[in-house]
Parts: sequence; structure tokens; C-alpha cells
Amino acid sequence: MPSTRGRLRPLHLLPILIVTTSESNPMLDQQTPGQWAVRWFAIVFVAALCASVPLVHIVWYGVYGNDEPVIATRSQKSAPTATLTNVMSGEWMPEKARELQELSPVVWSLRGHWNELRYRMGIPQSDRVTFGKDDWLFSTHSMRRRYRDLEATKQERLAALVRVRDAVRKSGSELVVAVVPDKERVYPDRAYPDGVLPAAKAKVYDALMAELDALDIVRVDLATPLIAARATITSGKDEDELYYARDTHWRPSGALVANTAISAVIESEFGSALRPRQAIRLTGPSTVRAVGDLSSLLGFLSAVRPGNNTNQQTMAMSLLTDSLTEVRQYYGVEMATQNAAIGLFGDDPNAEVMLVGTSFANANGMNALMFTLGRPVHANIELGAASTEPMLTTLEQLRNGRKTKVVIWEIVERGFFSESWKTPSL
Repeated sequence: MPSTRGRLRPLHLLPILIVTTSESNPMLDQQTPGQWAVRWFAIVFVAALCASVPLVHIVWYGVYGNDEPVIATRSQKSAPTATLTNVMSGEWMPEKARELQELSPVVWSLRGHWNELRYRMGIPQSDRVTFGKDDWLFSTHSMRRRYRDLEATKQERLAALVRVRDAVRKSGSELVVAVVPDKERVYPDRAYPDGVLPAAKAKVYDALMAELDALDIVRVDLATPLIAARATITSGKDEDELYYARDTHWRPSGALVANTAISAVIESEFGSALRPRQAIRLTGPSTVRAVGDLSSLLGFLSAVRPGNNTNQQTMAMSLLTDSLTEVRQYYGVEMATQNAAIGLFGDDPNAEVMLVGTSFANANGMNALMFTLGRPVHANIELGAASTEPMLTTLEQLRNGRKTKVVIWEIVERGFFSESWKTPSL
């Protein structure tokens, strides 16, 4: 057996360590001026950082009385109205804290610089955006939606669709539902590692079409023509594709393909009841560089363009964000008459076709519809994929005597998974 004589076992070292660590070291007790400066700088910096959020709110909103935020961003969301129930349950306070944080330019700046640093280091992170192939971006929310999620809200959804169908028919109009496919449905090879749309996701669109058929609602399958048109694109250039690489919306070419399909269904089903087609032509385009909605969700330095909050156009606030911008083209439409050309803006009170639209209608969808249909439309458009809010507006107009013959309800596929369709108020 080996001898332990002359060796110090670990337990023998314990008293020595205790004595050593308890002894004062005068060299460590004496702080140099530089060390004191660093410590005080850190203390003051952290204190100022913690106080900056309430200070900004007190000065900007309280002293100066401003209503708009210092920097408007897409991530800003108002907290729900405080009630005794949500305050006592603790649900309101976190929402209010998030609202106040998002309104602070300090939070916006720190988070933006941190996210951009991670991106430049090759380790980007986002809970809301999925990084696809060839620098394409996709909505994580829509990519994760599955058929079982759709089935979970089926009864509520069917009941709401029936109520809308009956209300539209009661007004003397006919309802047409056009479901805009999610971007990854048209571009699965850019979205998924294996390039294949998962089976649980693939079933969603067909299930929605089947539900509309079962309810005797005229519907338009937009996925099939968009996928077919995409298959013909061989250039490999992003600008030739049907959707934007870093945005959820379609390009003008995608809007044209989709609304050609919508117009064909309307002409087939209700064309005989509508006034004859008219000479409508495209004008423009106007061109603008803009930050896509997916790029803005990455948390990089960007802000909503002042005075344009309705369309939520985002502008770059850093060189990195500017490098992610894409060229947008917007077309107008005008109707040729014997004496002049009349611009059409979706506000014709005598239009026989009404469009209940989402942001896809703003992204050339409405004008592409008028161009392919050969008729003016009246549009109720609001941001949001669910399209429940503009339908509520439309139903109110119909109850108040608004006359139209066809109501086109544009709903984005991912919108059926939103809170609006879990407990629809339609």
C-alpha cells in the first residue's frame, strides 16, 4: 500500500485555505483612481439606463404632451384597458410594462444594436422569423401552424362563416372567399431544410377549401395558380419571383396571377349579373425602397415612416437594415372614357363589387383585381391577415343599405390561426 507520509491530504489544506482567505491584503484594499472611476462609471451608467425609460415617458409625454412615440416601430402594441379582473390576476401589468418598454427609444436602440451584432457575427436569433435558403425570410408563426391547430377551432370558424354568408345574402349580394396562401406554401424549397412542405401544413389549405365547399360558399383557390406560375420562373433572380424575399407579401406579378384567378371565378359565377366590362388600364409604376415586414421583425434598427402608419411602411435606420431593403413597385389603375381617364382608388360608392381586403390588397391586390375584372370596386381594407375587422365594417354597411352584388372576402391562410378566428365576433 503506498505511503502517505510527507504528503498533505486535501482535508489537511482546509485550515490553511481558511486562514489565507481571511487575511487582509492591503494591496487589494487600496483602489487606484482608475479603478474607482470605472466602478463609478458602471454604477452611474446602470442607474441612468434603468431610469431612462420612465424619464423618457415623463419628459416626452408628460412635459411636452406628445401623443405619438419618439420612434414608431412595428413591435409597439398597446396594453389592454386595465380592469379589476386583469389587474388582480396580474395579466395587465406585464402587458403595460412591455408597452412602455417598446415606446422607449433607449430600448429600441440597445436591442437593435445587439440584434445587428449577432447577425453580423453569423448567429442571428429570432422567435418570429425563420431564416430560409438564399437569404429568404419566413414567418415562424405561419410555418408552425398545423392541421390539428386548424381543427381545434373548426366549429367556431364554420359558425362565423355561416353568419357572414347569410348576412351577405340577406343584403342581396353573393359572397366569394379568396384564401391567400402563406409564402412558404409557394416556396417550400426556400423555407424548409428538405425543401418539402410538411404533411401537417400541406393539409391546411385543402381543408379550408373543403369547408367552404361544404358551406356552399363560392371560393377561389389561389394556391394552385401561384404554385404553377412560380414553377415557370427559371431566372433565379429574386425580383422575378412572385413574393418578396424578406416580406410576407406578394410582388405585383403575384398579385396579378392571384387576381386573374379571382376575376375568372367572378366572371364565371356572376358575370351575367354585373355591368359589362370596361377599359381599365394600369398606370405607373411608382417605385420605393422599403424594409420588409419580416426584416423589421428581426429587431434591427428600423422605424415606421412618419405620417404613413396606415400602410406601415418601414424605413431603415442603420446600414445593415438598409442592405435588407427591397424595391417595391406600386401600380395605379384608371378607367378610360370618351372624354378622359378616371383614376380608380377603391372608393366608388356605386361599384357592384366590394373587396374586403388585407394588406395584400394594399400590395397591388386591389388594383390588380380592378384591372383583371374590368370593373371598379369599393374596398374595405385593414391590416391583419385575419380580415375580420374589415368584414365587420362591410356587414355594417350592408345593414345600413349599401347595395352591391358581389362581396370578395380576402383572407390570408395564416389569419385563420389568429385570435380573431378562435373566438370570432362576426
